[in-house]
Amino acid sequence: MKPIYVPILKAKKGEFDALVHLSKRAINQIVPWFDVPRLAENARKKSEEHSELPVESFLNKTASGIAKAWAGKTIFIDLPRWATNAQTENGEHVIPYLRNRLELLGINVNPVVDYTSWDDPVYVNAIKGMRLKNGQNFCIRLNMDVDTVEDMADPEYFVERLSDIVEQLDTKLSNIHLLIDFGDVSSQSYFIEGMVEKAKQAIFLVQRIGISQIMLAGSSLPTSINLAVKAQNSTGLVLRKEMLTWRTLLSENKFQDLTFADYGVRNPSASDEPMPFPNANGKIRYTIDNQYFIARGCPLNTGLKYQQFCNLAQIVVSSGHYLQEKFSWGDERMLSYSKNESKGPGSQTTWITIDTNHHIETVLMEILEFRHQLTAKKARSKEQVE
Repeated sequence: MKPIYVPILKAKKGEFDALVHLSKRAINQIVPWFDVPRLAENARKKSEEHSELPVESFLNKTASGIAKAWAGKTIFIDLPRWATNAQTENGEHVIPYLRNRLELLGINVNPVVDYTSWDDPVYVNAIKGMRLKNGQNFCIRLNMDVDTVEDMADPEYFVERLSDIVEQLDTKLSNIHLLIDFGDVSSQSYFIEGMVEKAKQAIFLVQRIGISQIMLAGSSLPTSINLAVKAQNSTGLVLRKEMLTWRTLLSENKFQDLTFADYGVRNPSASDEPMPFPNANGKIRYTIDNQYFIARGCPLNTGLKYQQFCNLAQIVVSSGHYLQEKFSWGDERMLSYSKNESKGPGSQTTWITIDTNHHIETVLMEILEFRHQLTAKKARSKEQVE
């Protein structure tokens, strides 16, 4: 299945719960990409205290969470925060170990291959040792960082390196996807025009090898809410550069097959540590057309503490951006909290769930509507020519 949208999500409870409550339309048209967090040191110590194998126990729990959230369906699996030579206590590389656990639980796994990690022979051997089954694909993640951009400045070297990765994966080109990943684009140094040009360069080079299933991703939300909305107890808008970059590319006929991906409502560099973060500000990230509407509160360890989430929900519901409770499960919960109809104000994880659920439904609608607009425009142009 070629997905309409690929949300790149932390493999955590908040995101798992958001997927469980998606509409059937969304479930049938997205393929989630799970970014597996590092094993936190306190979790490692806790496992050791219970005579468990920390890494294996953590990966087993992660696989179980994914399987419950996305039972019997297809995912992309990625461990970008782990060392390229990371192993379980029994000496198995963590990537094939997690993939095998997921498949035992009935999940169809598309393994992610990191372009920048291909110099580590341990990593290469672990990836090469995995064989695809019917309906599975590899996905090469092309981080658009300084090193990758420098590689692309020498097209022959870049094509040769990427060709070597493809060759060693030892599968059909039709079984290889590629993600052009801009990562964190929240800085003012990232401009849509520049992202479009770099994406075009990457697409043209990748197509020379014969890879045609290409995705584009980025995240405009910064790591800290004060970088998006300066003042406490206020609201602001954040432009979703990744969406506008994708729209710009899609408007050119040669990029019609480009698939959209993004990082949901978390920055790619968000902490892997488990919540809660008591010094964090209360916040709701409500996705709207091409932007995020953000309602920022105050530190959760002061004042209203977690009760402020109900007040923030009231701000979103009355903002003019709210899409009504029938739009998504997240919107229904938003309205309930705004009326103080729920038991308590919820936790940080609760609001990751609500924000993520609304985000996925909104982005999918945006993608479908924009593609429909382009198709209609193309049909009108054809009629005018005839």
